[in-house]
Amino acid sequence: MIVEIEKIVHGGYGLTHSGNSVILVPLSVPGDIVDIEFAEGEGVSFGWIKSIIKPSIYRKDPCCPVFGLCGGCDFDNMEYPYELTIKEEILREDLSRIAKMKVTDIDRVIGSSEYGYRNHARFKVSVEGEVGFFMKKSHEVVPLPDEGCRLLHRDINEFLKKIRRTGEFRAGGFRIRTDTKGNIFQKGVQGLKDNTFCYQYVNKLKYRLKIDDFFQVNNSVTAQWLNIIESYLNLESNDIVVDLFSGSGLIILTIAKKVKSVTGIEINRNAVNNARYNAGWNNVSNVSFIRANAAKGLNLLAGVNKIVVDPPRSGLTENIIGAVVTLTPSVIVYASCDTATFSRDLKRFSEMGYHLKEVSLIDMFPRTKHSEVVARIARN
Repeated sequence: MIVEIEKIVHGGYGLTHSGNSVILVPLSVPGDIVDIEFAEGEGVSFGWIKSIIKPSIYRKDPCCPVFGLCGGCDFDNMEYPYELTIKEEILREDLSRIAKMKVTDIDRVIGSSEYGYRNHARFKVSVEGEVGFFMKKSHEVVPLPDEGCRLLHRDINEFLKKIRRTGEFRAGGFRIRTDTKGNIFQKGVQGLKDNTFCYQYVNKLKYRLKIDDFFQVNNSVTAQWLNIIESYLNLESNDIVVDLFSGSGLIILTIAKKVKSVTGIEINRNAVNNARYNAGWNNVSNVSFIRANAAKGLNLLAGVNKIVVDPPRSGLTENIIGAVVTLTPSVIVYASCDTATFSRDLKRFSEMGYHLKEVSLIDMFPRTKHSEVVARIARN
């Protein structure tokens, strides 16, 4: 069936219609006229492109030879400025559809380097010893091209070339990370001793973390992301701030010297240990850390007037939202890597008297369906 792709929706799918049915088509670009096959039925169906009859004016040839097989990228077949437009439209649509909010103004939309931005990757190894990433919706390994992955920092790709030339790999996987100084850290590479820690440097602050620990993957926009969080908090010297899901202390150490005190709440033991180490390493003394789940940690606190939340992709539970609101902060800054769960949680906050005041989009993950959102939420 020949159709025109109307838009891209959450999940990175192109959307089109057949009668009353909605069809989601991966790897399509709005404006494409394509011949598709799809599983017919009521409601939403998934289709796939048999051929492109007329390409969209926004379509381009992908740079990666395994694009469409490898599960790493979604948008390498379109021009990057248009990708930013799509991500802004997805944010607006999720806010409208899920949060029931019509947002006309996005405060800031910040782009990134299209390629070479990732400072961390978890590689898969097939039973044949081939190194790559999983195929979309599969555990089959798609081997990397000889030049590596275009999303990765060049230092990772160079290191990967070297170990692929000289080593053999057991089925499973390994991690490689790099810092802003060109140092390589790895875990699980056959024949090499694992690094215990890796290091990152942001805004003149330094951070130690375990190889497996979470840290922002895009060095080129992390500082801007932190600046937006700080500006939305509108920090004052007498503020008592909580950082929920505080990790290794990235946000805490950025804002600590501008406020009276900051408390981090984090369940991961390694992250808490590293956050405490990082506070001492950077000579920051007005911070403390509670190792607990989010709701329990919040219930231990009082006198807080500002809160930052940076949850995993799954977002916040109703218990956590309730515990946040119980502290009656003057402002909540919500950083999210998923516009759908962010919109769901925003609706819950709104029902409890806290409403969206400003929102920005930062493209932390170019060429993928993911983006980062930062919002300022406050009472009317």
